Amino acid sequence: MKYKSISFIQNYLTQIITEEYNSIIDNISKDYNINSSYLKNKYINKKNISYNISNNINLSIRCSGIIKSGCQCARTRKSNSLFCKIHQKTLKFGKIIL
Repeated sequence: MKYKSISFIQNYLTQIITEEYNSIIDNISKDYNINSSYLKNKYINKKNISYNISNNINLSIRCSGIIKSGCQCARTRKSNSLFCKIHQKTLKFGKIIL
């Protein structure tokens, strides 16, 4: 699998989820004659959706190397590895514990 950038994947998944829940809420709205904007405001929290996607992506495909500042590397992993191309060569500042 060829990895895309983390922000690309986050945006893509957010778009898919948004389209899907809009479709579901519109169907519920039609079936039960309820205002769809009321249902969306009451039951959908877009911040939680983006936050959850971000956390899951970061755990799944983000490089496990530590950068100079002490934070986790923001690059995506290479195939069959826990590290990006840079951190496959050297782990100068260590790695995160999974």
